[in-house]
Amino acid sequence: MIYIRQSPGDEGGFEWDADNVAHIARHGVRPVDAEQALSNDPVTLQYAVTDSGEERWVGVGPTDARRLLVIVWTMRASLVRVVTAYPASGRLRGAYAKAKQFGEAGEKNDSAVQD
Repeated sequence: MIYIRQSPGDEGGFEWDADNVAHIARHGVRPVDAEQALSNDPVTLQYAVTDSGEERWVGVGPTDARRLLVIVWTMRASLVRVVTAYPASGRLRGAYAKAKQFGEAGEKNDSAVQD
């Protein structure tokens, strides 16, 4: 069974099924955590196209409780499908902090939130 979670007025949303919910649960992550991390100004670290032609992004973002997660996702029409999500390592936490301090384009961002 696939279910879609959308916010009122949101044309997109998230696609969840038993497979991706179970996969992220093995990493101690709930769908709501992954959704928050992608909604709370994440930093995109990588973009790639798989051998099968699927576009995938890797990013790091905070939940509402400020837990920093790594999220791998793809787009299915206008829906975000989370492939995996797990707590960010120290190295990735540093990459996130640096990107927020200097902005993704490299310029210093004085309004960045510090962990």
